[in-house]
Amino acid sequence: MLYIAYYTTSDDARISSPAANEKIKSISKAIGENGIPVKILSTCTVASKGRFIRGRKFNLFKNVTCKQYPLFNTSFGPFRRLQYIWASIKIFFTLLFCVKKGENVLFYHAIERIPPIKLAKKIKKFRLILEVEEIYANARKLKEREVKRERQIFEMADAYIFPTELLNKKINEENKPYCVIHGTYEPRPILAEPLKDKVHVVYAGTLDATKGGAGLAVESAKFLDKGFHVHILGFGEDYLVKDIKDKIFECSSKTDCTVTYDGCLSGDEYTTFLQKCHVGLSTQNVDGKFNDTSFPSKILTYMANGLKVVTGRIPVVETSAVNDNVFYYDEQSPEKIAQAIKDAVTSNVCDGRQKLLKLREEFKKDVTKVLEK
Repeated sequence: MLYIAYYTTSDDARISSPAANEKIKSISKAIGENGIPVKILSTCTVASKGRFIRGRKFNLFKNVTCKQYPLFNTSFGPFRRLQYIWASIKIFFTLLFCVKKGENVLFYHAIERIPPIKLAKKIKKFRLILEVEEIYANARKLKEREVKRERQIFEMADAYIFPTELLNKKINEENKPYCVIHGTYEPRPILAEPLKDKVHVVYAGTLDATKGGAGLAVESAKFLDKGFHVHILGFGEDYLVKDIKDKIFECSSKTDCTVTYDGCLSGDEYTTFLQKCHVGLSTQNVDGKFNDTSFPSKILTYMANGLKVVTGRIPVVETSAVNDNVFYYDEQSPEKIAQAIKDAVTSNVCDGRQKLLKLREEFKKDVTKVLEK
């Protein structure tokens, strides 16, 4: 089965999203373990201007391979446009000559890759399974033709993979076959044990003030005592890092709780840091439009590393399969968040890694049904 997606490895210069990479790996691995060979066709672009990257093909898992085309990036506008056209041509001819009528093709929803998918489907009549993470028309400023293009691909799909049930209700008006996967269901290997000196609480994610999660995590420390340590792991522009450090400095003078900014980590270093903590915070603004349909991936990341999770009460989480595995706060205030942290610490909720393993097996069954229909 062909899987068209923006996938690459962490050691590659192609542009990609770590969260998207993990989800693509989870989906392709589940399908491969069901005995269905998957060939990921990577549609990533190059991060560095003026850089040429050779194409390659490699094995990812049993029954899962990935093919990447050679790429060259440049700031010269016409040449960049030519590369976009060339990528679309390669996708089109791959579908035209390598896919049979009625075969499944999985497409990770991307606005700029819709035209060759649409045209090839009209000609070859393959079965299009659309992986939709969000409705881009609601999240970005799209041109009118792009909004129309997105709507058409939603209608053209024969089946779907969604991150939430709410997104299924918004898009799947004809009740076509679908399944739900909130994110990666892969528990992380145990690299560290939780620290015993204090209760370590971590917020890992964007420092963007619009989402507000990092700032609220810092403010919650004002309502915690010396037995707690709140860590901020985050990424953002230099001014955002400075802003969060200023907030931490101001907060530290008003509480006995330890508060630190610990940088932006990745790989095993990131995993090890998380596993030394006890509670993970998902504290972004609960009123943001992005909460309507997209699932907070950090919740599953925390669970995959054995942490208890504190989150605002938003519909996409309440209607999800992990509803019983998280601790909610009902008011977007530092005091309520601090109370939820204390509740999480004293609870007997089981290790979230076991829940993810169960969800992983359920998804393998669900996606098989979608492919068979």
